[in-house]
Amino acid sequence: MKQVRIGVIGCGAIANSYHLPALARIPEAKLVWACDLIEDRARSAMEKYGFEKMTLDYHDILSDETIDAVCIFTKIEMHAILAIEFARAHKSIFMQKPFAYSIEEGRRIIRAVEENGVRLVPSFMHSYMDGPLAVKEIIDSGKIGALQHIRIRNATWNPLHTVSSYGGCMMDIGVHGMNLVATLTGEQIQKVYAARLWYEGEAKPTAYGESADLSGNENAAALMYELESGLTVEHEIFWFQVTHTERFEVEVYGTRGAVYLRHHNNLPVLECGFNTTGTPDEKAQWIQPEVENHFFGENHHRTFVLDVLNNTHLSKTHREGFVPLQVVEAARRSAVTRRQETVLGI
Repeated sequence: MKQVRIGVIGCGAIANSYHLPALARIPEAKLVWACDLIEDRARSAMEKYGFEKMTLDYHDILSDETIDAVCIFTKIEMHAILAIEFARAHKSIFMQKPFAYSIEEGRRIIRAVEENGVRLVPSFMHSYMDGPLAVKEIIDSGKIGALQHIRIRNATWNPLHTVSSYGGCMMDIGVHGMNLVATLTGEQIQKVYAARLWYEGEAKPTAYGESADLSGNENAAALMYELESGLTVEHEIFWFQVTHTERFEVEVYGTRGAVYLRHHNNLPVLECGFNTTGTPDEKAQWIQPEVENHFFGENHHRTFVLDVLNNTHLSKTHREGFVPLQVVEAARRSAVTRRQETVLGI
């Protein structure tokens, strides 16, 4: 069997909770290098997931001509450095989100990827999960009619004091919902209104623009989007949710029905209501279809590996990975101006 030879940089929490268990299940993926600045992490990953070797220096992966793809699971500070170097080495790249702390830095990544003709897949996990894919299938079928409104909630129960080290709730978890908008609708966010950003303790960040550092310390955000067609999306983001609610919810409202996606113990629960006439005279018919439940992250990583192996293009693209940076910038601008702001570059 042909395999994609992979080097992994960053063997910390997100790698172990999401990426590595999924990659280890894919027969077409050959885990070659485990790399981390902390030796115990690299060694543990090598032993647990079957890597051939480990290193503390990513240059060992960079100089290995047998490597087909690199997975970058570091924090944001290293994303641009690593992505640009591996693009110039003509390796396929799978990278944690978001791209960078600024639009300007994100553009440098885009240029390097396109100038060297390589693929870069951003890690937007929700767009590959069984629940959202089932919602998209219902939308595309036309069963709920023309879309009227979407609501997305991203929530975690991370320690409140850690939010600034991840760049704020919008940069870390909100980007998943921003990308999911495009997955479900096929449209990009054009305008943003930040109805509210909630901060804890530290001064409110006010920087925006192409070169601004977009990292923040907001622990929650209430955003409203307007898409290219005029469709509206409500997006709620919570870094610290005291009741430990599930990671995300989706509600889609159409002219002939609605779809609710919830989670219970990480299992997707889908409810669909249909009104075939689209009038209030008809009582809606509600059903709860079963949803596939693949191993956590399996769809996501298999799509990337098979894209590299077969030279297909089913994964999210580098340009899709860049868009949420622009949305965060518009949200930060809106929080200062108190107006709806247009996303740069759209």
